[in-house]
Amino acid sequence: MAGGANESVFAAAYAVATGLLMMEPRITQEALERAVATVVAMPNFVDIDADRLRRELETNNNVHVAGYSVIDDRDFKAWIQSARETRQFAFWNRYRKYLELRKRMPHEVVEQLDGLTDDILDRLRDPHTDGEWGRRGLVVGDVQSGKTSNYTGLICKAVDAGYPLVIVLAGVHNSLRSQTQIRLDEGFFGFDTRLNLRADQENQRIGAGALPGAPFLVAHSLTSSSDSGDFRLGTAQGTKVIPGGKDPVVLVVKKRVSILDNLYKWLAVRSEKEESMPGGRVIRGVPLLMIDDEADYASANTNEFRDSDGKIDEDANPTNTNKYIRRLLTLFEKSAYVGYTATPFANVFIHHEGWQTDVGEDLFPRSFIINIPAPTNYLGADKVFGLDRPGTDGESDGLPIIRPVLDAEPVFPPKHNKELLVAELPASLHEAILAFILACAARRARGDISVDNSMLVHVTRFTLVQQQVARLIDETMTDIRRQLEYPGTGGDALDRLETLWRNDFEAHGPLLRSMLEDHKLPPIGWDAVRAELFDAARRITVRQINGSAKDALDYAEHPDGLSVIAVGGDKLSRGLTLEGLSVSYFVRTSRMYDTLMQMGRWFGYRPGYADLCRLYTSPELVLWYRHIAVATSELREEFDLMYATGQTPDQFGNRVRAHPDGMLITAANKMRAAQQVRAGFSGTISETVSFDISSAERNLEAFSNFLTNLPTAEVTDGRYVWDDVSGVDIAALMTRVETSRESWKANSRAISDYISDRVANGALEHWTVALLAGGRSGDIAHIGPYKVSLIKRTNKSAEQRGKYTIGRLVSPADEMIDLGKEEVQEALRQTIKAWEMKKPPKRDQPRDPSGPFIRRQRDSSRGLLLIYPIGTGSGQTPLMGIAVSFPWDVNAREIEYAENSVKQLEELFE
Repeated sequence: MAGGANESVFAAAYAVATGLLMMEPRITQEALERAVATVVAMPNFVDIDADRLRRELETNNNVHVAGYSVIDDRDFKAWIQSARETRQFAFWNRYRKYLELRKRMPHEVVEQLDGLTDDILDRLRDPHTDGEWGRRGLVVGDVQSGKTSNYTGLICKAVDAGYPLVIVLAGVHNSLRSQTQIRLDEGFFGFDTRLNLRADQENQRIGAGALPGAPFLVAHSLTSSSDSGDFRLGTAQGTKVIPGGKDPVVLVVKKRVSILDNLYKWLAVRSEKEESMPGGRVIRGVPLLMIDDEADYASANTNEFRDSDGKIDEDANPTNTNKYIRRLLTLFEKSAYVGYTATPFANVFIHHEGWQTDVGEDLFPRSFIINIPAPTNYLGADKVFGLDRPGTDGESDGLPIIRPVLDAEPVFPPKHNKELLVAELPASLHEAILAFILACAARRARGDISVDNSMLVHVTRFTLVQQQVARLIDETMTDIRRQLEYPGTGGDALDRLETLWRNDFEAHGPLLRSMLEDHKLPPIGWDAVRAELFDAARRITVRQINGSAKDALDYAEHPDGLSVIAVGGDKLSRGLTLEGLSVSYFVRTSRMYDTLMQMGRWFGYRPGYADLCRLYTSPELVLWYRHIAVATSELREEFDLMYATGQTPDQFGNRVRAHPDGMLITAANKMRAAQQVRAGFSGTISETVSFDISSAERNLEAFSNFLTNLPTAEVTDGRYVWDDVSGVDIAALMTRVETSRESWKANSRAISDYISDRVANGALEHWTVALLAGGRSGDIAHIGPYKVSLIKRTNKSAEQRGKYTIGRLVSPADEMIDLGKEEVQEALRQTIKAWEMKKPPKRDQPRDPSGPFIRRQRDSSRGLLLIYPIGTGSGQTPLMGIAVSFPWDVNAREIEYAENSVKQLEELFE
């Protein structure tokens, strides 16, 4: 049988086995074995790979999802459950079966998706609700974590419930818009929109529509999945499709002003004059649902919106894309807007009172913000790069899949222009290409033949440079294919492939598979991989994915699988999914959270090949991703705290805007509502993670003098602790400490200013100070009158002279050093309460209190300073790491960062 036929037979067998498991009261290993035995005994499935079927069923039924939490305005009335009694949810029921049977989505994930989309709809309005209303919401998930599946499910349910018009804003590039339309063709429409813009029975059924016995459900689209299939005014005017008519209309459009303007013109014909509405016109009786994919990109207003007195200027002119999105929403008497993003920072920086006369309110998610943790089989920044939380179960150095790139800078200088000439590829890129060939071959050896495989190459934003890189990669692949097809004709490709397999994949395989135990990955030998090398290599094509290239990642056009090396820039860094991505080569630099996270296409689901994935990138970028993993984790803890304490979206938005992490989390022009260089420290912890070696002596002297002037302390459990130190003295110490510009969360000058301000207002007057020490085997140093063993922290920036960068400085238990037993128990109780409130709660109850709840236990007068002397080598001056844990203080004001931080921003935002 051909590869495609084999896959279709296997898919059918998987569907039958899944159906059998659904009839089991509990999915146990015994139940799974019974299902496999029953299926392989059926005449149609006697030739399928029983081990592969068992492995995929085990993997997909061993996935757990963490609970999600919702911050909302409580201004809603649950309606979806009662609506089920009178409305047929045919689109959703068909889509759910498609996810379970065709996409093989784990049952628990589908269950969560069902509950989550119900919760989102409840927070919108029942489309049958009378009167004028508008809702604004935001759904936050991880990069490549399944947001498209989420909003496809939401669209299905919304249409079932009675929303007649859905507009999906899908990025700014044709490639992403086309890919989004394909996903909706498969999940919602059930037919190929390229064949006919009008839904009829003759259209080719695909996706959910191709399920055996699936009903044909009528819906119209004036857009298609072809590259040129965006909304066209002339085409729309030539049809009889009416928004709000008998059948639903779903449109997938780019966030381009010309497209949005034409869409507005088509809709405005059906409007009537209404002077009280922004824009002066309104469409009544047609509820609109707008889905904004990558909502932090292009949608936010980056123009100034305040007058000279700092008040909202209702006559200000928003940026064009933002303006046209708001024009569309305010054109409708009833509208609901839901943004989806993995990097929500720009969205919560939108001013919650933003309003302009012509276009109405801004897009701040005033109605709700939903935080969705990823399932356990998702590979995110925390798993790939590690969280670096010493002394806890969360400590991790990340998966051993990262390979440092040290030779790319001479070929691709950081500040090169479009005229750069690329004569040859770096050796590290050659190795990455070999790794991709090995990953493709190894997947084939595991039985995954008719599958997609992708490699990402992201080294420049200039298309002319990308063209040269793509040509050189294509020449390299041609040479490798020749050597594999005709062994003995010269070249060492096979030897290099074997060496890389044995030294990398084989050497690291056991550890990787143990760290990915829930993925059920069987080991593979070299002989099995070698047998598949040529077939794997000859299927690989090289494509440029940029604004001027005609190439596209048309996975749907290759039912037997597409293997591609995608060379690109910005188009690869926003929303575009690279199916079967196993190897990434990424050396482009940025230091803004949202940009870096969106560029991280390697995050996602890697069923059956997670141990074959490799990331080739620079050590500096690894450090920044580690910082992001910790900062994102902490912001999500803040989210849980706000959720548990009943805060509203505007309170959460203010909280994020004032957070120290707000300095680098998004572009400066998206932070106008945050005054861009101001931060508040209330309820946060600031710690040094990067050090300048040149300031080590001065900092040691500052801390030695400070500790010498304190009352004598006795050592207890390897640490010295002082109670009731004056806040004035702590602020003075911070003025003498020099923190690195790279240690952006612990700017000593800003910390000093904040403490001084709070002391002047009767807060932060009393401090606990702790000098901590390492183990008995550590080097010894004198810090003032105290002899301590130095703490060990690995230098993760060894390649940068004069720098010393670590992961996480603080062990969470250290932050409780000043709390009594009852306070610790209360912090844990509140942490558990927040965990229990999630829908559904996580499987594992927290055993330790989380940071935000720990800091809640102190009143506003108490602060904590932790001092960590770090050893860098025998005889070397220790580095003085600090962590400042601030209590919650509702009266605290924001502090403007000192000059060096302002300069840092200018440098980063060039």
